[in-house]
Amino acid sequence: MPASLYTIGIFIVTPFLPDLIRIASSRWSSRGISYFVLKVELFLAALILAFSFSLFFFRKNNSVFFVLSLSSIFLFSFFIYQYLPNPYEFTHLPEYAILSVLIIRALDRKRRRTSIIPRSSYLLSGFITVIIGTGDELYQYFLPSRSFAWYDIFLNGVGGVLGLLVFWGTKR
Repeated sequence: MPASLYTIGIFIVTPFLPDLIRIASSRWSSRGISYFVLKVELFLAALILAFSFSLFFFRKNNSVFFVLSLSSIFLFSFFIYQYLPNPYEFTHLPEYAILSVLIIRALDRKRRRTSIIPRSSYLLSGFITVIIGTGDELYQYFLPSRSFAWYDIFLNGVGGVLGLLVFWGTKR
């Protein structure tokens, strides 16, 4: 149910994002908005990294891959943020990371008694996330204020994979 509501939310908000960006741009400089988005993302990255390091040090299990995957997610995201033609595209990563985690949790609801999630659930979740991301881009093609972009589909997929990596790391 949460994955369905989240997906519906994506499709409802999509037509209004250019207007929100335009309103923000009329009040603040483009550079100011970019720095604000970057600071929020870096703050969230620091919180998640602190959480992952606490898992590593206090649980004393093999969480090295989890810590490394989180670090690479945020380094990769920061790199993408710096070089995308539109820095707002950065939001695709966390948006679809959350979606992929919600989807895998929905797929695995019946299996809650065991901690092992089969690989097929991860593959199916990734596939569904990419299909929804592609559908979102196709939907934008038909909206007058939006446009279709292949690299947005790529970013949606990367965000989904990164979300699944984080989820897999926490389930280990």
